Formats: sequence, C-alpha cells, structure tokens
Amino acid sequence: MPFLRARHAPGLCVPALLLAGCASYTPKPLAPEDVVARAALTRAQPDAEGPAPAGPVTFVQAARWMLAHGPEVREAVAAYETSLARAGRKTPLPNPGLEIGPQFGFGPDQGPVNAWSPFGSIGFTIPLGKRLRRQDELNRALADVARVEALVRHREIYLELRGRYSELALARRREAERAEIVASARKAALAARKLVEAGQATALDVALFDLDLMQVEAESLEARRETARAGAGLARAVGVRADLFAALPAGALPVLPASIPGEEELKTQLVAHHPELARLRARYEAAERELRLEIARQWPDFTFGPSFDSESGEKRTVVGLTLGLEIPFFDRNEQGIAEAERRREEVRVRYEAAANRALAGLEAARADLELARSMAALVRDTMAPRAARNIELAQRAVEAGAGDVLKLLDAERSHRAVRLRALEADLAERAAWVALESAVGQPLLRFPGEEADVEAPPGLGGAESAQDGADEDEMPYLNDGEEPGE
Repeated sequence: MPFLRARHAPGLCVPALLLAGCASYTPKPLAPEDVVARAALTRAQPDAEGPAPAGPVTFVQAARWMLAHGPEVREAVAAYETSLARAGRKTPLPNPGLEIGPQFGFGPDQGPVNAWSPFGSIGFTIPLGKRLRRQDELNRALADVARVEALVRHREIYLELRGRYSELALARRREAERAEIVASARKAALAARKLVEAGQATALDVALFDLDLMQVEAESLEARRETARAGAGLARAVGVRADLFAALPAGALPVLPASIPGEEELKTQLVAHHPELARLRARYEAAERELRLEIARQWPDFTFGPSFDSESGEKRTVVGLTLGLEIPFFDRNEQGIAEAERRREEVRVRYEAAANRALAGLEAARADLELARSMAALVRDTMAPRAARNIELAQRAVEAGAGDVLKLLDAERSHRAVRLRALEADLAERAAWVALESAVGQPLLRFPGEEADVEAPPGLGGAESAQDGADEDEMPYLNDGEEPGE
C-alpha cells in the first residue's frame, strides 16, 4: 500500500522513537560459588580495612559488625530500597493512544479516485482530580512502611544482640565457675584419701567423693557446650565467625542500676519506641493515603485527541477533534472508598490492640525484673555467705576429729549449688533487664562505650527517605498537615 509509506511514515516513526527510550533488560547472573566465597571472607574479616582485631571483642564492636553484615538487617534494608524504587518516581500520565489504518471503498457510487484511503487518530488522557498526586503519596507512604519496618527490625535485632552478648559473657562466667568447682571437687577427693590414711574416713567415703567429682566434671563439659551454643547464636546474628568472639573484655556487661525506672517513664518510652506500635503507625498512614487515593478516583479523566480521515473516492481530507469526559453518574468508586475506610479503621483497631498487649507485656516484664532482682539479692547476700560458712564449720569439725566426712561432702555440694544458683540468679536478672528493654523497644542499660542513640543502618535516615524530617529514632505518627479526603 504505497499511501502508507508516503503519508504515514512520520506517524509510524513516532512510536518507534518512543519505544527506543524504554528500559532494556540487563542480565545479572547469580554465581553461588562466588557468593559463598565472599560470605566466608566477610565472616572471617568483617572489617573493611583488614583482618579483625585479635583482642577481646566489645559489644560496640559486635554491634558495628552487625550493622554492616547482619543478614536480617541487610534483608530489611533491601526490602526498603525495593519500595523506594517505586516511590522515587512520580506516577506518569496515561499513555496516549495512536490509531491508524486503511479504508477501502466499494459500491456503485465509488469513484475511480482513492479506492484505498487512510484514517488515523491520537488520544490523550488527563486526570481531572488529584489521582496521580495521591498515588505518589501512597507510594511514599508504602516506602515509609518498609523504611520503618527496616528500622524496627534493626532495633529488634539490636536488642536481641544485647541479650546474646550478655548470654555469651555469662556463659563464659558459668564455664569458669564450673572449672573452679571441678578444681575444688578434686581437692575434696584428695583430702578424702588423706583422711582414709589417717583413719578418719572409709573407702566408701572416697568413692562418694570420686563420684561427686565425675558429676561436676560432666557439668563442666555441659557448661562448655552452652558457651559454644551462645557463641554460635551471637555469631549468626552478627554475621561473622564464632571464633572472633573467643575473648570478651573483663568488664563487658553493663553495670546494673540500683533501681528500676518507674512505670510512667517506661510507658512514655514505649509509646515512642515499641516496635509493633511503630509498624502500625506507618501502616495507618499508608491506609490514610490509600483512602485519599480512592476518593480522588471519583473524579473522571478528560480525554481529547485529533483525528484525520480521507474520504474514499474523493480528494478530501477531514480533520477532527474529539473531546471526552466520563460522567460519574452510577459508579462513584463507592466500593473502593468503603473498603479503604474500613482498612483504615482495621489498622486503628490493631494499633489499639497492640497498645493493650504492649502495656501488658511491659507490666509483666517489670514485675519479673523486680522478682529477679529480689532473688539475686537473696542468693548473693544471704545464701552464698551462709553456705561458705557451713563449709568452714564442717572442715574444722573433720580436722578436729569430731565431724562426719559425709557432712563435709554435703556442705561442699550445697556450697557449689549456691554458687551456681547465684550465677543463674545474675543471669536471670540480666535476662529480665533484656526482656524489659524488648518490652519498651529501647535500651535501658548501657554497655561500656555504647552511645545513647542506636545507630540506624545506612540509607534509612538520609534525604532519600520517604519521611523527610522525621525522627528516625522515635518513628512518630506521620502527618503532612492535610486532612483525609482532601
């Protein structure tokens, strides 16, 4: 058809040029061997400047490694960056539509001129309401949901890291305590043999002391297993090798305060920092934005477009202009608006329920901490000194020939049990502090060298954030000054 080449070549070039500006696919294959090799190298050398230091690893260093290499932190940041990819681009106008084609005329009135004639039209759509703007706002709100999720997940992992680091430090103390108990049991068994030689004990007494020594040696091995498990859990959270935590500083743990924060102070921190409440605040804002978008969709789109037509059988070209507007007489998007309103109300109810659960968890964690502190004080200040005194009395009685070797053995066992119970009470108290921090969503104790503010992962608090000017630490309810439905 020669007329298509002559008349429509420029029109056909337009969509070709537009399609040439579209994005093209760039392959990025996944190489499993290389990924595993890089992960192994990073786990062994988490510091970019070189090998990890050989000295004791502080909590601050562990937190820095987790921020850079923690698997869950990196996953949360990647999810946010995916949402930000859409939010960082404005919603475009609808694409114009281009129609071209031939017409063929026939019949008794068809003249000899132009049996084939072309026609063509192009249409444009312009939204009359704020639909595009509201879509951009919703995209930014959804990106901020992902951002808050990443911040909150990092905060949760950070609090878990505090617990795991404390658990490893206390496991090392437990292991050292077990080693001292083994040494003490060996001395007791040796002393029992000397008593046999002196005629103050029997072979059965020695056998009982030997059996007791075997039991404490088995418990010492179990303590070493617990230490290994604690180190593996800490390494998994941080994203490094477990042998990097072979040594911890002497004063690695926070100093426990003399008192517990008051309920009102804890509630204030809970409102600002509780993870689930922060998540739901961001989701509520997204629900607000979704409702505004559904309301904006009530407005119809305005369409217009020029057209041209060549009459078959005549040497005449007709040019026209089409104007269109959909009249929202029957469909005013009532279904979408109703669903968006109920979704917003659903998130509000979920926030109220989460606040109720958070307060209950806070009360339980604070009460548990008070009981753990009382138990630790009882074991440390009353039971431990009395158990040590009982051993002294039993040893003096045996040395004077007026005591029973079995009573000395019982005193030794009781003293070991009290020492371990004191250690477990300290562990329980620190675990209760960690549980209270998790209930609040904010660190309450400070490790040596730890800053007051928790450092956020890179990319979650800069200018590219969907929530400009917001405090990334408190993550408050978002509001741009507009009321829903504007």
